Amino acid sequence: MRPALYFLVFVFLLALFRDLLANGKPLYCRIEGENWYPGLRSMLNSDDIPYGHPVLDSIRLHDLWKSYPYEKSIFAPIPYSPGEWSGRMPVSLLKPGEIHTGLKPRFRHWLGTDDTGRDVAAALVGGARIAVATAALAMGVACFIGIVLGAVAGFWGDKRLRIGRIQTLLSLLFLPLAWFWAFQAPWNGLAWIFRPMLFLLFMAVVLFVTGKIPDKKPWYFPADLLIMRLAEVFNATPKLILLIVLAAMLGGQSFWLLIACIGALSWTGIAVFVRADLLRIREMDYVTAARAQGMSELRILFRHALPNALRPVAVAFALGAGAAISLEASLAFLGMGSLELRGASWGSLIENIRTHPRAWWLVLPPGLFIGFTILALNTLGGYWADRRNRNNT
Repeated sequence: MRPALYFLVFVFLLALFRDLLANGKPLYCRIEGENWYPGLRSMLNSDDIPYGHPVLDSIRLHDLWKSYPYEKSIFAPIPYSPGEWSGRMPVSLLKPGEIHTGLKPRFRHWLGTDDTGRDVAAALVGGARIAVATAALAMGVACFIGIVLGAVAGFWGDKRLRIGRIQTLLSLLFLPLAWFWAFQAPWNGLAWIFRPMLFLLFMAVVLFVTGKIPDKKPWYFPADLLIMRLAEVFNATPKLILLIVLAAMLGGQSFWLLIACIGALSWTGIAVFVRADLLRIREMDYVTAARAQGMSELRILFRHALPNALRPVAVAFALGAGAAISLEASLAFLGMGSLELRGASWGSLIENIRTHPRAWWLVLPPGLFIGFTILALNTLGGYWADRRNRNNT
């Protein structure tokens, strides 16, 4: 357990301090008696923003960061940014320990380069941030969907969720408006990842408001039946093939949207866990006592029942995070990942082995990182599952 946790902390630290460990710009340099911090500045500002200094702006435009004769300079341990490719360097496949022609020995490629001259060690450090972002975003989306659907299915079942006929009719009428408001309206600067949340928020408000309308003939909504059948459909769908189709439709332009799609396909395990616990919790004495006191169903769910059903979510999160990292790496290996991450993620490094089968440094280091990360997450999930089972017995 401890080695797995230590390795995950190591990957997280690589992701957190990526720009201090792998940076193609000097972290500190002295030019004409002035102190500058281009590498640290790149952590906060875009590289397209000029420095307001003629020498630095010339270095930036002509990409002379590694060849300019600074008065003093301090570079990162890996003096290359993830995915960095310089047009002034000859495109070549360098072995570990070699350097580009014309550069000083301190700009050595410790783990070599791919066929476009991108540094492998820098890509390993940058790939750690991509892996952490993939796991966090994908499983964040999966947890949100899974907890909501699992709570509805487990707490209300098929014969407890009553919906008025007027509420149903008005909700169906407002459905196209919610779709237009969330997906078609020109929300400037709003990322696509937040648009589904706007849609769900709008529909939640509609259901809440229309639920206040008195209706003498409500009908029972079979939430458990429909949600579990939907989960079976998602489980039967080959995720990798569907993601390849989505990646082809996106054209490799949106990494975040693709990761959100991975999360939207990974909610079923979380929903099943939450549903199973709520089926047990909803029959307990304290839930019955809360109903006897006149508490609303939503208050009972969110304040008393759901908090006690979230323990298995940690297990599903750890296992799902490993699967999300594996899916992202598979897409990158197949050339269907985001173009902006070419040469900057673990999967994109392994992709080069198809054209250079003897370049072992392109597959062994990233392959070990992917394998150990997934193994550590699965070990952590298994430990939490065993601990939960011991507590229940």
